[in-house]
Amino acid sequence: MAGILMHRRREALLLSSGPVLGAAVGAVTNLVTSEWSWWLFGALVALISLASVGAALVPSSGGGAVGPSAQSPPCTLPPGAAVFAGRERELRRLLDARPPGRGSRPRVCIITGRSGSGKTELAVQAAHLLAERYPAGQLFVGYRSHAESAGRLAPLDALAALLVAVGDVRAPAGPAGMTGQWQSAVGGKPFLLVLDDVDQATQVLDVLPRSPHSLVLLTSRHMIPGIDADVHIALDALTEEAARSVLHTILRRGSRTVDDTVIDALVATYRLPLTVRHLADRIVAEQIPASVQTGSGGCHLPGVGLEPMLATIQDLEPSHRLAFRRAALHPGPYVTAEIASALASLSLGDATRALTVLHHRGLLMRSGRHGYGFHDVMRLLAQPEDTVHTDEASAQARRRLFELMACLLKRANTFISAPMVLPVPDSVHAGPLVPMTEQQALEWLDHHFDDVRSVARLAIECSWPESWWLTAGLAYFMRIRRNLVQADEMNEAALQIALASGDLAGQAHCRAQLGTLHRVSGRYSSAEEHSRTAMSIFADLGSSVPHNQAYCASELGVILYHLAKYAPAHEATQQAIDLYRATSDRRGEANGLGVLGLISRAAGDYRTARTCFRQAYAIFAGMENHRNRAWILIELGTIDRLTGDEHRALARFSEALDINSGASDRNGCAWARREMGIVQRTLGQYAEAGSLLEAAWHEFEDLGSPRNVADARIELGTLHRSMGQLTTARSHAQAAQEMYAGMGNRRGEVWAELELGVLDAAEGRQTSAISRFERARRIYEDIGDRSGAARVQLELGRLELARGSRAEARHHLDTALMLYTGLDAPQSAEVRELLSRT
Repeated sequence: MAGILMHRRREALLLSSGPVLGAAVGAVTNLVTSEWSWWLFGALVALISLASVGAALVPSSGGGAVGPSAQSPPCTLPPGAAVFAGRERELRRLLDARPPGRGSRPRVCIITGRSGSGKTELAVQAAHLLAERYPAGQLFVGYRSHAESAGRLAPLDALAALLVAVGDVRAPAGPAGMTGQWQSAVGGKPFLLVLDDVDQATQVLDVLPRSPHSLVLLTSRHMIPGIDADVHIALDALTEEAARSVLHTILRRGSRTVDDTVIDALVATYRLPLTVRHLADRIVAEQIPASVQTGSGGCHLPGVGLEPMLATIQDLEPSHRLAFRRAALHPGPYVTAEIASALASLSLGDATRALTVLHHRGLLMRSGRHGYGFHDVMRLLAQPEDTVHTDEASAQARRRLFELMACLLKRANTFISAPMVLPVPDSVHAGPLVPMTEQQALEWLDHHFDDVRSVARLAIECSWPESWWLTAGLAYFMRIRRNLVQADEMNEAALQIALASGDLAGQAHCRAQLGTLHRVSGRYSSAEEHSRTAMSIFADLGSSVPHNQAYCASELGVILYHLAKYAPAHEATQQAIDLYRATSDRRGEANGLGVLGLISRAAGDYRTARTCFRQAYAIFAGMENHRNRAWILIELGTIDRLTGDEHRALARFSEALDINSGASDRNGCAWARREMGIVQRTLGQYAEAGSLLEAAWHEFEDLGSPRNVADARIELGTLHRSMGQLTTARSHAQAAQEMYAGMGNRRGEVWAELELGVLDAAEGRQTSAISRFERARRIYEDIGDRSGAARVQLELGRLELARGSRAEARHHLDTALMLYTGLDAPQSAEVRELLSRT
């Protein structure tokens, strides 16, 4: 309602202002021309009134109920400098560059030059001016190739950052999957990319869009073999005329007048853009006099007898100079007040003031609202020859930085409900705890992820025993927003450090995270080993960490479920639920109940499964945890489907699809569509079923989720078999079986084996079919899956009936009827109908 009223007030304002504005413009125009014209006056009034009517009729972007506003394209470009001069010719060349419009590659412009020559600024200025030509998005990636190793951006880091920038925050895949996700997101759309400080082709090959409508601006200190440049711009020092232009422009903007002799003396010596701009900033700040002082030594410029930046550093107050030198020890891209406080051992207030001074003196760049940044040259100047990273003071500073990052990460994890609690002490440099919403905490992690990750890598390089504070702390966020590969690598490295130092808590935390990471990527055997070991260590550590022990037990239950070890899975999950209840963790309890429902359903105990799911749903609904509520809706719908209530199942799946769509959860949407496709197949709606299952299959492939891909493909195989398309059905079933076997997923593998047996029977290969059914029977009996065992008996009975072996058929069908009746499954009716033929 408020949106409609606002829109109508806007209409009224536009309509009433039209004639008034028209009259004003008409009067001013006549006065300016010094000759009154009633015809001109009347025409302008009429034209501007019509324009206001048109504007009133165009829907407002903020109209609420009037219409949805268009979503702004992603833009991660840093702000350009307010003053840009001296590179007009080079800028024009970039503005004239056009994408090819055909083929499968973008137009690539490479800007090369030494550090401080203005490569990044030229690329950013051009990108802002070109933005309108590339409405799909304008994205900046800083590779920081010349930073220390812990702070450099790896190719997978760049892909992950780009995927987040374009809103693709789905469950991450491995390297190939992430490349596919990125290229799928770009498609043929017009994107503009600025890839800054690149050193090798391997850093960017997977990032370059395969779109002829995109433009890439790439900066490097040298040409890059393997990258074909359509435009190459080589930068070096400015000419004296260009340097003079930069100085005059900045000084004029700063309302400073300087003797030409000063300008002449400066540009005769300093023409590197970074240095020229620094000098101009110093003059504006009145750190260099506006006139020349002449003595017996001739022309003398106080404060710039040394290199200008070194002179500025030397002129700093001791506390500010310390803050500058220590800030350079941070391997990440952003320096915040908290980081400066920890490194220089200053109060937050003093650190904030120091950063402000350093920025005003031109020693730090303002990198958006998230902190300050170093230019490569400034970072080098901040570390004099007698100060190295291995000295005691620097080592202590970096340890304080590590402890700060661990503290801030622990706080953020609390607000995003990360499932494990890390025993990380508070840091005096973190400031008071400020409550955040889950979304605010996720945004903080997005903005500062590179900083935290760079410190984690530094800790691993230095073999600090507590490296796991950061690697284990980052694992949950990396799992939902970044990539599994790096989370795995970092936690494996931290585990080796913890093993070498004998740190049991570190070993338990790293193994717990590795268990989850391996489970998500389908490596169930190693996942089980890690989770069991972690749970055992947590139990040995005592009652101080029951929550973490509960998490490991819950994970173990999920892993054992996928391995079709239902009895131990049930035991582990029940243990997790009991521990969660002991710690009053309602979310953990609900998760455990959901897993217990999965296990009970897989074992054919539908009544217990439904009870568990209903209890979990009640908890999630009470917590307003809508994504997990959607999960349980799908599980309840599956029980409805298995017990013959297809229409109720469809209603649940549809509600879950709506929730997941609203949360932009593509994995959840694909899952709901798959289940809806199964129901539509059961109802004989083959076209609708095919559309839903195909969409789910391709979505799961794009998400890099192998188990879900296999599930979707085997359901597609069943659909095509129902339609009589046996060749296509076999292709899907065989592909699914290979995927399940590769993951060690026995439940999926025997499911595929049973489907292939049904196809053999349909094609008249009865011996092969019986062999497959017998293998499936033995496995289902071994894992305790009553639903699967019943299906085997049904298919054997059907086959024997087709062969004319009525006695054998009745034996199998009687067994199937007993099992299905115990499951309260709708297949009982089908079995009775077949028995009537015997």
